[in-house]
Amino acid sequence: MKGEKFKLILVYILVIIVIILTVALVFTVLNNAPEKQTQTNHIQNPPKVDVNPYPEISDECTFDLTLAEYNSLTGPKCKGGYSRYNITDINIENNPLNLVIIYSDKEGPKSGLYLNRAKIIKKVDNLANIGIGVFDNKLFILDKENVNVLAYNSNAENIYNLSETLNELNLKDQTTNEIITTQNINPNSFNFQNTNFSFWTNSQTVNNTTVNPVNYIVTFTGEEFNDPVPNIQNQG
Repeated sequence: MKGEKFKLILVYILVIIVIILTVALVFTVLNNAPEKQTQTNHIQNPPKVDVNPYPEISDECTFDLTLAEYNSLTGPKCKGGYSRYNITDINIENNPLNLVIIYSDKEGPKSGLYLNRAKIIKKVDNLANIGIGVFDNKLFILDKENVNVLAYNSNAENIYNLSETLNELNLKDQTTNEIITTQNINPNSFNFQNTNFSFWTNSQTVNNTTVNPVNYIVTFTGEEFNDPVPNIQNQG
């Protein structure tokens, strides 16, 4: 009898072990199974990509202006966020250019100046810092914030960049012998004509002596721009 009881107990133990192993196997398979529903949802709902370079701006803060009207602005027409200014009359050699200024006084990431939908100035938080003009069939943009002059042809191609030009030239100031960069140019001193533009350097103190600013001129014909040189006819 004792032998039979031992055999019966052994059978029960083996059955219990089999049940435990079966449960463990099923649990492992379920945990390692691919989450089909999650993958399906991921494919059906791909992340959205914002391809519109312009922010959403209300009609009340969107303005169509001529170039003269824009340059006569004394401040933004809308405050507290974005406002948009479409310059409607820029035409270079019978080719209209789409120029848009997006202003923001709240550090909006999409503020800037756009030419034919391409962002050419990264940030506009003061309309007074952006000057626009057409001279000798070229579009000129004065960026006072970065102290730079950009020029574009009728195909909206950049044909001149003052900052890059100065960096390449290593032009030395004739009075201080220092390299001229946009950092030592007076941003309010630019003057544009149909064949040239000019600017003044900042006054400096060298060896306890005040050094007078120097006027430089850049002449151009067509798409050819000459290097900046001292303007001997207009020195202080």
